[in-house]
Amino acid sequence: MLHAGTERIRLEAAASRNEANVRDFAAEFPGIRGYRDYREMLEVERPEFVSVCAFPPDREEMVLAALEVGARAVLVEKPFALSIGAAKRMLQAAKSCEARLFVNFQRRFGKPFEWVRKAVGEGRIGRLTGVQVSQPGNKLIDFGPHLIDTALDVVMSVSAEDRPIRVLGAVEWGGGEYQGVPVEAQMAGTVHFASGVRLVIEAGLRQPERLPILRFDGEHGFAELRLTPLTGESGIARGRFRGEGEISICGEDENFHHGPVDSNLYANRAFKEMLHALQMGAPSRLDAAAVLPGLEILLALFESAKQGRMVSLPLETEEAPFGGVFRLPSTK
Repeated sequence: MLHAGTERIRLEAAASRNEANVRDFAAEFPGIRGYRDYREMLEVERPEFVSVCAFPPDREEMVLAALEVGARAVLVEKPFALSIGAAKRMLQAAKSCEARLFVNFQRRFGKPFEWVRKAVGEGRIGRLTGVQVSQPGNKLIDFGPHLIDTALDVVMSVSAEDRPIRVLGAVEWGGGEYQGVPVEAQMAGTVHFASGVRLVIEAGLRQPERLPILRFDGEHGFAELRLTPLTGESGIARGRFRGEGEISICGEDENFHHGPVDSNLYANRAFKEMLHALQMGAPSRLDAAAVLPGLEILLALFESAKQGRMVSLPLETEEAPFGGVFRLPSTK
């Protein structure tokens, strides 16, 4: 697929077990070759760059298959693994093949997100003391990875050496199943960082209204990101900074998911950065190894609930914490 600034990436083929998905995709992107079997597609096409958009239970198998046929880079949706063991296997396979493994956290490239990151990183709220993540609805494995990743990205803008060290989670099950994985009805958790910063996370069917989605508190102010602007305000990022009496608003009209017109804006920026990393052999903010701490937090929340105690990071268990047997959906 051609993206602004990434003209050297071209979409050639796509695969799905669902014939209707293949047909609809081909209609949207004329000229691509469609397959019902992703392994056949990989063997025939021998692609350099593969995007794995399948449901979580399938991702490890597909990543490894893409690397086996010589892909130079693989972009995986979030969460890129359902266990630390799976994450390690993918990272090791990419390293052995001298390939790059990226995770699709495109919101890192949204200007409101960068505005908050810069404000906190530059100390405009004073010393960072705490972070709150309030996810509307349940299914933390769906939206939660983006929120946790943003929280970590901002915390580490203050100190690249700061790391999460302990996690305590509580989960009420009964939320059904999402993309083949059991999900919570309600959950809450606390993450302890080496610096003393605390990250508090809440998600579930019973969610308080009008809370910011992400809030960063400091000794002399705060910065926050909301799904939609408050009444009378023009942006989703806002804050009260040291020495300033009024609330500051990020003037960018980009929203929580993408640009005001271009729904691919953040993804285009992410592709541009990944292509640069591939061409120059440079690090990327989307490298799987770089975003692994966020996956560890997500898994540790459920592992802590499963064990009924606080767990230390890095996680010792390499098994998935969700329990049960994952059932692969037949529609993707």
